[in-house]
Amino acid sequence: MKDKTALRKLAFLLLMALFGCLGLLVRAIGLPSAVTACLRAWVSAAALGLYLLVSRRPIDRAGTRRSLVPMLVSGALIGLDWIGLFAAYNRTTIATATVCYYIEPILVLLGAALLLRERFTLRHLLCALAAFAGMVFVSGVAEAGFAAADIRGPLFALLGALAYAGVVLINKKVPGGDSLVRTAIQLAAAAVLTTPYVLLTERAPLALTPRSVLLLLLLGVALTAIPYIAYFTLIVKIPSRTVAIFSYADPVVAVLLSVFLLGERMSAFGVLGTALIIGAALISELGGDREKHKEDPIC
Repeated sequence: MKDKTALRKLAFLLLMALFGCLGLLVRAIGLPSAVTACLRAWVSAAALGLYLLVSRRPIDRAGTRRSLVPMLVSGALIGLDWIGLFAAYNRTTIATATVCYYIEPILVLLGAALLLRERFTLRHLLCALAAFAGMVFVSGVAEAGFAAADIRGPLFALLGALAYAGVVLINKKVPGGDSLVRTAIQLAAAAVLTTPYVLLTERAPLALTPRSVLLLLLLGVALTAIPYIAYFTLIVKIPSRTVAIFSYADPVVAVLLSVFLLGERMSAFGVLGTALIIGAALISELGGDREKHKEDPIC
């Protein structure tokens, strides 16, 4: 059982590292943020729907009906999360958007304690705070400050973070059922509910090029449909504190990719922040069972 738990944690860590490629891909597509979020939802939902149709996978209809309403709500939050994050990318620096968005693991940690009655120790709380402090260093905000000229960027990032925390908590509160079907329902709901927003807010004609279509397919299938099945499967099988800490692999990978692929410089603060994040994850997860009897839960 311990081996399975360790493998699930490793799989989640690798999954979050994969999500670190998202910012570069969204920037490369070059479409308005809401349009990108909407098309991502449609492509990923269509890919899963096609797979379900072709594979003739049996569906637990009773379980699907029981979780339908929470999954629809979660799907709406996914759409809101994507719109907020992509809008932040386009309205402020990646550093500022990242540090604002990654308040989310702290929201998950606190929400799980308040709403799901999950217990965590002072060590876990301190590690989560240390990881967030590391994210501040990695983002460059500690050196440059919030340099965004438009305050809407950070606000959009915070909106995305709040929505994403809601997605995690809903999926942990309503576990069970076929993870593929649950994922398909949530992505389809995100697609349907973001479409009216795009139609009402985007007046310019949609300019799709072969390159943007290819990148959208990559975004919708390789970075959404397939990873989200794994994501919704894993988050109900590992503790919320692990979800919170390991989620920081996403921004670390994003920053490292910007350094090595875009030639951006990583300062001493960036190196310090990366060490803080990785160190917090290791301290939070390694040796926890041996010290469990010594630690009193704070919630």
